[in-house]
Amino acid sequence: MGSTTLGRARSGAVGVACLLVFASLARAQRPATSPRTALAYEQAFGTAAYGGRDQPAVLADVPTIGEWVDAGHYLETRRDADGRRRVFVTAAADGSSRLVGPADTSAVTAPGAAFRVVLRDHDLLRIAADGTERRLTATPADEEHARLSPDASRLAYVRDNDLFVLDFTTGLERQLTADGSETILNGTPSWIYLEEILGRGSNAFWWSPDGSRIAFMRFDDAPVPVFPIYHADGQHGTLERTRYPKPGDPNPYVRIGIVSIADGKTTWMDFEEKADHYLSFPKWSVDGRTLFVQWMNRGQDTLKLFACDAATGQATAIHQETQRSWVDWYDDLTPLADGSLLFVSDVDGWRHLYRYRTGTPAVTQLTRGAWRVHQIVEVADAAGVVYFSGRPTKSWDTQLLRLKLAGGEPEIVTRDPGVHKTSVSPDGAFVVDTWTTLTTPARIVLRRGDGSLVRAIADAASAPGFSTVAWGKAELFTIPSSDGKFQLPAYWILPADFSPKKTYPVIMTVYGGPDAGAVQNGWPALAAHYWAQRGVITISVDHRGSGHFGKAGIALMHRNLGKWEMTDLSTAAAWLRSKPFVRGDRIGITGASYGGYTTAMAMTNAAGQFNFGIAGSSVTDWQLYDSVYTERYMDLPSENPEGYKAGAVLTWAERYRGGLRLTHGTIDDNVHLQQTVQLVDWLTTHDKRFELMVYPDSRHGIQPSQRAHYARESHDFWVRNLLGGTLPDVVIETRMEPKKLEPKQVDKQKEKERTP
Repeated sequence: MGSTTLGRARSGAVGVACLLVFASLARAQRPATSPRTALAYEQAFGTAAYGGRDQPAVLADVPTIGEWVDAGHYLETRRDADGRRRVFVTAAADGSSRLVGPADTSAVTAPGAAFRVVLRDHDLLRIAADGTERRLTATPADEEHARLSPDASRLAYVRDNDLFVLDFTTGLERQLTADGSETILNGTPSWIYLEEILGRGSNAFWWSPDGSRIAFMRFDDAPVPVFPIYHADGQHGTLERTRYPKPGDPNPYVRIGIVSIADGKTTWMDFEEKADHYLSFPKWSVDGRTLFVQWMNRGQDTLKLFACDAATGQATAIHQETQRSWVDWYDDLTPLADGSLLFVSDVDGWRHLYRYRTGTPAVTQLTRGAWRVHQIVEVADAAGVVYFSGRPTKSWDTQLLRLKLAGGEPEIVTRDPGVHKTSVSPDGAFVVDTWTTLTTPARIVLRRGDGSLVRAIADAASAPGFSTVAWGKAELFTIPSSDGKFQLPAYWILPADFSPKKTYPVIMTVYGGPDAGAVQNGWPALAAHYWAQRGVITISVDHRGSGHFGKAGIALMHRNLGKWEMTDLSTAAAWLRSKPFVRGDRIGITGASYGGYTTAMAMTNAAGQFNFGIAGSSVTDWQLYDSVYTERYMDLPSENPEGYKAGAVLTWAERYRGGLRLTHGTIDDNVHLQQTVQLVDWLTTHDKRFELMVYPDSRHGIQPSQRAHYARESHDFWVRNLLGGTLPDVVIETRMEPKKLEPKQVDKQKEKERTP
């Protein structure tokens, strides 16, 4: 599941106890008097949305925007007509671009895209701008986590859990660490750090600003228990041994060192080598004299920021944060040229931007209010401006904002409602803005730093087939919680020819983790429109701990995983049943990972509220998940035995009724197959009806070769259980002015009170 740094939201303007029906549906619901087409299965669940043998494209394929390679150029990945993806470097000023090469997830690109380095057939290659290739390594083992030095003259990487550096000028490779082994990892994260702290795909080393040294993390996995993962391939199968700590288990030991490229000497930062704590997110000061390191206790309720002397390793605590529930890492800590630091914290109840500098007071809060900052996007230090994403108006809209470092009020750069994903040039002069709304698919434009439009880049709605589709009616609204304390954000996709005189089954899609709300003003999956066209309403509802209501709402989940999810989603199910147009005996729920847990709990703890469910890669008992994620929210099992018991699916299994389908990858190294197997053991022992599908050699995500089967079988499950086994014939005629649904009146006074 991973650490929940995404999906956090703000609530101040969410509490409108009415449907907020989008008035502007010009693109997604153009007035029509003639029949519109329905999405084919392959368009909704395959790749034919961008055109296929038998279907026209209903969405234009828009490029994926990558990193800025300098202040005037950024990378973008485009798909060819034959489906191949290629990378281009594009000039912001005029949009001109040149081909860099095929898309490669291993690639690292030099400033100006002068060359790139890729991993191919276990070795690293340097590919010049003209396509000339030069092999850099020739070893049996993979070189992982390749990273260029700031001046692009050297390349650092990890091989066999040791750190190496290669000089492009001489072609010579130097080994910087020598004790790498099965349990000693230099520069590459231990599993628990990779999944829950640093993030999937992360390395664990960082170049100094002048390229003369590398800070790195060293992990000792020896104390961590081994979890066996069985591969069924071949005659005898194989056993994968993963160092995976579960709640209460020993975690890996961690050290942070700085190694000199010139002589290979390592200076260790002054932290206890075998303490039961966490160290993470080392950041160099701009002058390279200091390494900032974050420390967190095992209980994860106290975070300390240390300034470490890069020459001696002496560590000095400069800032501390403690909360009653848990603290989050400053994962976007940003050092500035004047020695100060920017970071984001929710210590005041909402995530906001802070600045640390020596003096009194040491920490200054830069943004305030009942809304949330998401993350720092770019700091244009020379211009004295920080760009960051946040939700200043509606908790389901994500905007780019900017703020002068000298202080003042933040300015919203992207003013259109919706979800904006932005990439800002290093000097803050340009912004590539990709945004969607619930009724409008992706558009990409180039803006100036002040938000003014420079040019359009792409529009997914430009596909010829887009206007021919009978898109469902997409609406954002809120549902009152059972105790009246919260207005729960929700959206649904109704049939284009919706009639309150008909009845419709419902599919609720969920995730449900702490601070991981799914309701946003963004373009939904095409499957939602597919089902709407076939008379099925899809809906998503966020509970009180999903992030829309600040840390006060999220912290309600402390020691209580499962409680508020079931309380609020059950309320949402009851709300649905109160609508005369909802089939109360055909309400389904589905999700994967934490969403699989939520689904399994809905079919047991909240049995009767939901009739059918598909639970993928589910947690069924928090004692079986990893230490960092679980203990953050639940504390140790010895400290919270009743919470662990109440949050386990098996505790409520006796209540199970309805139809549940379970899916899981056999080599899932995140949520182990063990979790589903233990639930299956109970269901079979007690002779309960359910469905099970395991996917051989799939991890936490179903591998590409099996996704078509997964999609088809899930689709057919809903057809059997919600539509009586038969897909209806689809003939749709959209109306000129679709009617709004209940409640009909907007409580303007409540809206005024809840909207800052």
